[in-house]
Amino acid sequence: MTTRASADDRPLRILQVTTTPTGGDWFLDQVTGLRDRGHDVLAVVPGEGPLATRLRQARVPLRMVPLAGWHPHKLPRVAAAELRLVRLIRQFRPDVVHAHLLKANVACRVASLLAGRPLHVNQVTGMIHLHSPWLRRIDVTTLSRADVLITSCRAFAERYRTFGAREVAVSYYGCDVHALDPTASGEPFRKEFGLAADTPTVGMVAHMYPSRIRAYREVGVKGHEVLIDAVPELLSRVPDVHVFVIGDQLVGDGAYRRSLEERARRRGVEGRVHFTGHRADKQHVIAGLDVLVSPSLEESACYAMVEALLMEKGAVASNVGGLPDTVQHGETGLLVPPADPHALAAAVAELLSNPDRRRQMGRLGRTRCLAQFDISQTVAQVENIYRSALAGWARAGR
Repeated sequence: MTTRASADDRPLRILQVTTTPTGGDWFLDQVTGLRDRGHDVLAVVPGEGPLATRLRQARVPLRMVPLAGWHPHKLPRVAAAELRLVRLIRQFRPDVVHAHLLKANVACRVASLLAGRPLHVNQVTGMIHLHSPWLRRIDVTTLSRADVLITSCRAFAERYRTFGAREVAVSYYGCDVHALDPTASGEPFRKEFGLAADTPTVGMVAHMYPSRIRAYREVGVKGHEVLIDAVPELLSRVPDVHVFVIGDQLVGDGAYRRSLEERARRRGVEGRVHFTGHRADKQHVIAGLDVLVSPSLEESACYAMVEALLMEKGAVASNVGGLPDTVQHGETGLLVPPADPHALAAAVAELLSNPDRRRQMGRLGRTRCLAQFDISQTVAQVENIYRSALAGWARAGR
């Protein structure tokens, strides 16, 4: 789909909808970016949480619509929330309704049947749900209600074209690419763990997501288990390496994190695998690492890998989803087959043993990420997608 802007450059009324109350940096950045470009943006979140707090701090108007939930006992609440969404669309009268995440996408597709026809845009952040037959059926069956589908990587775009999506565009979730300084010192982080400046360090930055979907019950979608299983072989290749698992379980009672810690104990590597929990000092953490990994089984373009390359670090990632859009094999990092701890250990050891090569890859990665993931450019792309679609409607007399 072309993203040529129409001649109509008036500010747009945009309703941005998500069903996550936590995380959501990608949502916050896009919403504030569109607002800063002069558009009238209203954010919809499912309830109170860190995302709502940050939206308020950014002075973004928001509404609470509790659309989250698939379980049958939640259906009455979700149905009531659906009606609230319909009323909100009718009251706000947006030019564009832009939904993120499957539940929001489906809710907005249903609302399009009752709330008139603003331009309905869905943005696909991941494809984990396609491993569930009934979630896949819901997605594909309602897909025709989306006027434009934006995917966050090329692989997702190709997949949805095969499903018959009406219009498909690719636009990466951008970020403030200048927020991270590759010259920042990693000494504070290393000192915290008693590590010398030349101690090899490897890190994985990711939330911990337990899943009920059968495909991810043995190994979580982010592949934490793959990294832990790779550590014994990595230690045989690089005996003094230390591995850091940065991030925590966002929901639940922490049982999934405890299972990962127990897995490290069973592998006999608990002294070399450090679970740090969530860290707010992202720049200093990444500065203290030599190589960052993303062993995901399913992934988009991946903020963690973008941030690693912006810090000019070595990068090793699974060859799945959007990770090849960020980590180009042999150029900005190394790609390995998913769920393969031996390949992961070998690739990490290769970069640890060749500092000059990994720094060269990191520098090239930063250059490419500065161009590809700059939030100002990705938001402009999204705006152009809106305007191109609206212009097409105008030409068709809709």
